[in-house]
Amino acid sequence: MSTNKEELKAWQIAALVVVALAVVVFVVQRFVGQFFDLVFEICIFYIPAFTSVGLLFYFKAKSN
Repeated sequence: MSTNKEELKAWQIAALVVVALAVVVFVVQRFVGQFFDLVFEICIFYIPAFTSVGLLFYFKAKSN
Protein backbone atom coordinates (compact mmCIF):
# COMPACT_ATOMS: atom_id res chain seq x y z
CA MET A 1 0.00 0.00 0.00
CA SER A 2 2.89 2.35 0.62
CA THR A 3 3.88 2.16 -3.03
CA ASN A 4 0.43 3.35 -4.15
CA LYS A 5 0.62 6.39 -1.88
CA GLU A 6 4.10 7.23 -3.15
CA GLU A 7 2.96 6.80 -6.75
CA LEU A 8 -0.08 9.01 -6.16
CA LYS A 9 2.16 11.66 -4.58
CA ALA A 10 4.42 11.51 -7.65
CA TRP A 11 1.40 12.04 -9.93
CA GLN A 12 0.31 15.01 -7.81
CA ILE A 13 3.73 16.63 -8.11
CA ALA A 14 3.90 15.93 -11.85
CA ALA A 15 0.45 17.41 -12.44
CA LEU A 16 1.31 20.47 -10.37
CA VAL A 17 4.55 21.08 -12.28
CA VAL A 18 2.97 20.64 -15.71
CA VAL A 19 -0.04 22.82 -14.89
CA ALA A 20 2.20 25.51 -13.40
CA LEU A 21 4.32 25.49 -16.55
CA ALA A 22 1.21 25.76 -18.73
CA VAL A 23 -0.06 28.71 -16.68
CA VAL A 24 3.29 30.48 -16.91
CA VAL A 25 3.43 29.96 -20.67
CA PHE A 26 -0.15 31.20 -21.02
CA VAL A 27 0.57 34.38 -19.05
CA VAL A 28 3.82 35.07 -20.89
CA GLN A 29 2.24 34.44 -24.29
CA ARG A 30 -0.72 36.72 -23.61
CA PHE A 31 0.89 39.59 -21.72
CA VAL A 32 4.61 39.67 -22.57
CA GLY A 33 4.89 38.60 -26.18
CA GLN A 34 3.98 35.92 -28.68
CA PHE A 35 6.89 33.45 -28.80
CA PHE A 36 5.08 30.25 -29.82
CA ASP A 37 2.47 29.47 -32.44
CA LEU A 38 -0.94 28.68 -30.89
CA VAL A 39 -0.99 25.08 -32.17
CA PHE A 40 2.49 24.43 -30.77
CA GLU A 41 1.45 25.97 -27.46
CA ILE A 42 -1.63 23.75 -27.22
CA CYS A 43 0.18 20.55 -28.19
CA ILE A 44 3.25 21.05 -26.01
CA PHE A 45 1.80 22.67 -22.91
CA TYR A 46 -1.99 22.42 -22.59
CA ILE A 47 -2.72 18.86 -23.75
CA PRO A 48 -0.08 17.38 -21.40
CA ALA A 49 -1.42 19.53 -18.55
CA PHE A 50 -5.00 18.33 -19.03
CA THR A 51 -3.79 14.75 -19.50
CA SER A 52 -1.72 14.76 -16.31
CA VAL A 53 -4.63 16.16 -14.29
CA GLY A 54 -6.94 13.56 -15.81
CA LEU A 55 -4.52 10.77 -14.94
CA LEU A 56 -4.20 12.12 -11.42
CA PHE A 57 -7.97 12.01 -10.96
CA TYR A 58 -8.10 8.53 -12.48
CA PHE A 59 -5.42 7.15 -10.16
CA LYS A 60 -7.01 8.86 -7.14
CA ALA A 61 -10.37 7.28 -7.93
CA LYS A 62 -8.74 3.91 -8.56
CA SER A 63 -6.89 3.98 -5.22
CA ASN A 64 -10.10 4.55 -3.22
